[in-house]
Amino acid sequence: MGHCLPAILFCSLAATGAHAAEWRVQRIAAPARVTAIETVNGQARVNAGGLWYRIETSKSGAALHFVDAAPQADLPKADLPDGALPDGRIATGTRDIARAWLAEPTGRYDHGILGDKIEAGSLVIETRDGKRHTVRLKDDAVFEDLQPRLADLDGNGHDDIVVVKSYLKQGSALAIVALRQGIYEIVAETPPLGGPHRWLNPAGIGDFNGDKKIDIALVRQPHVIGELELWTWNHAGDGRLRKSATLPGVSNHIAGTRALDMSAVADFDGDGILDIALPSLDRGRMRIVAFAPAARDIANVILPAKATTNVALVAPKSAPPIIAVGLSDGTLALIRRD
Repeated sequence: MGHCLPAILFCSLAATGAHAAEWRVQRIAAPARVTAIETVNGQARVNAGGLWYRIETSKSGAALHFVDAAPQADLPKADLPDGALPDGRIATGTRDIARAWLAEPTGRYDHGILGDKIEAGSLVIETRDGKRHTVRLKDDAVFEDLQPRLADLDGNGHDDIVVVKSYLKQGSALAIVALRQGIYEIVAETPPLGGPHRWLNPAGIGDFNGDKKIDIALVRQPHVIGELELWTWNHAGDGRLRKSATLPGVSNHIAGTRALDMSAVADFDGDGILDIALPSLDRGRMRIVAFAPAARDIANVILPAKATTNVALVAPKSAPPIIAVGLSDGTLALIRRD
């Protein structure tokens, strides 16, 4: 039988902006220090003391419930194919791409921002018909990432792939891989950041400004600069990625960790357009930001301690969903609107 642990503390309403009074932080008791949060099949899973728990909420509060199934069976840790990046993950698709993963580990880039100095030299794509395609980089770059992101960016019904490509001398760029005349290749990149060891981390994919086009949000240098940027692929025109908006003072990664999902995408203000929740640059606040009609904060919520884990959505079909994040003091926080 599973057991549960109830919520123990409601923090004061600590937010700023027009919607400040609507948002609050709720701390949840855990049996041990919270070290990780993952999203599995659309549900948040919390690791406390090496065991996994799900979050259940109600109008009166929230609680952690032990996951009876073994973590290995519940979390996305499928056996990696031969030659895959050792700490990488497989992305699974619902369209023409069945799976995609990073491969050909290499030590030619000594950054180590993701916990070690081994990055990927290629991207492997397995299509629904079982065929495998490889996008291999030249020796001047690596894929400084852990998992490809699949999305139909141009609306043609086929999956495209978003991945971080880092040049040894010029730093990181956001790259789009798509099928062209039967061959998968890099079809667009943002300009590299201009120097080695300058990295970016994607924060979400969706229509964030309401123009009916798919955007890619990223955080430029989330450890020192922390600028949230919105990029759109002009696939029907010159084929380039163009930056349409920026917002400063955020982060979605801690240097040396493999937690790349410190952001969550949902319609948080109920206007029918997607927004993004992610920590502030110092990770002391949870910022919920919108890009329609312009870049702005929906809420800016003070956290009891710094954010240290991935950000996940709880009850994502609620209006709006609840945000979950692990804190530096080992507790779990839920950010919710009354």
